[in-house]
Amino acid sequence: MKKNSDKIAVVAVAARCAGADDVDEFENLLDSCRPQFCEAPPSRWQDPSVPLAEFPDALWKSYSNVMAPISDPYELDGFQFRIPLPRLKRMDPQQRLVINLAAQLFGGVDEEHMRRGETATVIGVSSTDYRGIAAWPVMNQMMLGLSRETLSPSTAQDLAEAESRIEPTGAHSMPGVMTNMIATCVASAFDLTGPAFTIDAACASGLAAVDIGCLLLRSRRVDSCVAGGVYVALTPEPLVGFSAVGAVSPSGRCVPFEQSADGFVLGEGAGLVLLKRLDDALADGDDVLCVIDGVGSSNDGRASGVMTPTREGQVKAVRDAWAQAGLPLDTVDAIEAHGTGTVVGDAIELEAISEVFGTSGRRVPIGSLKAIVGHTMAAAGVLSLIKVVLAVRRGTWFSQPSPGPGSWNERLDRDAFYLPTGLEPVAPVRRAAMNSFGFGGTNYHAILSSLEAVHDPA
Repeated sequence: MKKNSDKIAVVAVAARCAGADDVDEFENLLDSCRPQFCEAPPSRWQDPSVPLAEFPDALWKSYSNVMAPISDPYELDGFQFRIPLPRLKRMDPQQRLVINLAAQLFGGVDEEHMRRGETATVIGVSSTDYRGIAAWPVMNQMMLGLSRETLSPSTAQDLAEAESRIEPTGAHSMPGVMTNMIATCVASAFDLTGPAFTIDAACASGLAAVDIGCLLLRSRRVDSCVAGGVYVALTPEPLVGFSAVGAVSPSGRCVPFEQSADGFVLGEGAGLVLLKRLDDALADGDDVLCVIDGVGSSNDGRASGVMTPTREGQVKAVRDAWAQAGLPLDTVDAIEAHGTGTVVGDAIELEAISEVFGTSGRRVPIGSLKAIVGHTMAAAGVLSLIKVVLAVRRGTWFSQPSPGPGSWNERLDRDAFYLPTGLEPVAPVRRAAMNSFGFGGTNYHAILSSLEAVHDPA
């Protein structure tokens, strides 16, 4: 087993997603088990969907317009954070979202201890929707060229009116759209002087950021780290693109590990965690919400396709985490799956966790946050981690939305796992594991324990 000096404490969390503006509302949402799926708000975009039967022949279309949106992605009090209005008008909503969340994150933290050392900021980001919108007038000029002069008067007027709704290019335009600024804007707003950068590991970005934060802390490069991920959908491009892949649910539901699973629902959100070395957190008197025992990672390498997951790659990440933690597999009390609800993804993940945990002799609950808030892309890993933190903190696992009778995926090993629906006896949770996977074969697995479990691992 690891020494305390190798373990990382989670001392604060902040979360926002559809149906929850802070971590308290997030926990209430998990308790309620109510999916937050609806038609995309008209303020976002015009419905790009066509009936599924017409989709194969439709260009630039999706077969679904269902998502799990947050309420107002542009919300930010610039005055509170000393952000001038010209800059505020040109800021990617993802910058705004993480600044607001960082304020929540630091709300219960002793600022004196924070100022004593270096604090890093690592944020997972995989979307540049806002940059595409901000650059639209420039791209129009490039693509249309002189042909703009040949447009009909009405078309030219419509184009000019659309372009007028976009802030003109100014001194704050580039900082407003560059993804690295999503991390550095937090460092600037809260005067954090450690390294600040963003990373892109697709849907695993949030947990990849946490892994990097743990590595920075173990190397003693920094004294604390703000880590997390963010995703906001400002255009229908993800729906169109993932419809082409067949990953979006045509039914508008996300039901991981059920026989009727037919894909994911696009979600939005962000999550941040504040990490410290466990020894330091205890010495500083921090409220240790839980402890990260280990984070394992891998890539699928050469697979049958760049977006096709492999059981071997996922198993490797899981075994890496448990070897790193030095803990026996039969001490896991629950597993938060990546659980996208796609046919192939669910099948491979169930095979992988069955191979590793299926012979432990225990029957443990599994779950997937995506059944409630959709797939929040770069934020998915960290929001799932926060779900695990809350479960370990309170000592009980969260239920999944209730399925129909006899509807579980046939690959679910019911001797080893079950999806809790609130009808089973409540089992104590002192240690839980979680998966987060990304397109391109990136696999992450993390193990989190209560402080009591760290002190008494039996």
